[in-house]
Amino acid sequence: MVKKRNLEGKINRLLEMFPVVAVIGPRQCGKSTIVRQLRPDWKYYDLESPADCQLITSDPAAFLSLNLAQVIIDEAHQYPELFKVLRRDYRF
Repeated sequence: MVKKRNLEGKINRLLEMFPVVAVIGPRQCGKSTIVRQLRPDWKYYDLESPADCQLITSDPAAFLSLNLAQVIIDEAHQYPELFKVLRRDYRF
């Protein structure tokens, strides 16, 4: 599919330029799928998973200090405080 290849290329270019990339779009459009396909070897956390949510929300600064690279955080909007910690403590 042409759209998929265009998105893959764009995401890959953005990941080369920036330490953090957000993939946004409507529900069920394939955001999680494309990111996981592009980076299958990256650690994956889903904030809709109770275990992952607890791990990240209990101490987001500690979580990020242990996971500075090659991490996918799905449903990050579920915990807006995470963005504040990223901006404040982890300027790359």
